[in-house]
Amino acid sequence: MKLRQLQCLCAVADAGFNISRAANVLHATQPAVGKQVRELEDELGIDLFRRQGGRVTGLTDGGERTLQWARRALQCADNIRSMAREMGDHALGSVAIATSHAHATYILLPPVSAFSRAFPKLRINVLQGTPDRVAELVRDGKVQLGVTHLPARLPPEVVAIPFLTSPRVLVTPLGHDLLTLPMLTLEALADYRLIVPHSPRPEGGRILRKFEEAGLEADLAVQALDADVVKTYVEAGLGVGIIPAFCYHAQRDRGLEARDAGHLFEPAVSAVLLRRGGHLPGYIHSFLGQLCPELHRERLEREMMTGQ
Repeated sequence: MKLRQLQCLCAVADAGFNISRAANVLHATQPAVGKQVRELEDELGIDLFRRQGGRVTGLTDGGERTLQWARRALQCADNIRSMAREMGDHALGSVAIATSHAHATYILLPPVSAFSRAFPKLRINVLQGTPDRVAELVRDGKVQLGVTHLPARLPPEVVAIPFLTSPRVLVTPLGHDLLTLPMLTLEALADYRLIVPHSPRPEGGRILRKFEEAGLEADLAVQALDADVVKTYVEAGLGVGIIPAFCYHAQRDRGLEARDAGHLFEPAVSAVLLRRGGHLPGYIHSFLGQLCPELHRERLEREMMTGQ
């Protein structure tokens, strides 16, 4: 059994069982990928893929279980390479981080700046996506870590370690009537057009459920993908918005005012996403320590080994 065979198995599964797409990812030809998979099946004596008319359509039961172990085997190989690089010249190479737009803008800048000064020869690659996409990138080993809100679906290969709890705030245009109320209520908010995160995402869904649980219907003006879009539309006068407190800064957001809404809505929880059972080089620990002092090596290693 060869690592290349396991790589091909995982690549085909990750490509939606499109061997041509998997071959592009692996920088190989389609026949070469198909040959590696068939040789692995011959060695194991089982079919890993369901096939229909010569086309791969999914995984067999044995293929599902083999895929789980293949991912772990490849992860172990990655851990060995990472350890060797760390024991060599750890100041060279790159760090890949997956995150959301809000976290890239409001949370990551200070630790990225400090990291760049401490490790000037290390490149930092920042990929942006939804929380679920961030979790997928971590699971597949495309990035070393993710920083985002808790995803709706956390793959079993990924561990989420919360590090920031941010209350929700109401953002309005300057001098808005809602700012003068003695107590902000859901009933009062329901009288105004709202701008909230896109409801299929956990953040937006949690906000809308609060209105439903109170028997109220939210008057949605716009559903946006990130807090900056919410603020832009609020400042344009299209409604009032609900965002995490860390996304509002009075000096930067001069055309807006904010009011605490933490008593109405659940806080936004931010987490670091890591591969379960993975190895983090010392410079990654340094970065995470800059992000939050509570993300120390002992805690991270303990959390990453849970469930192994």
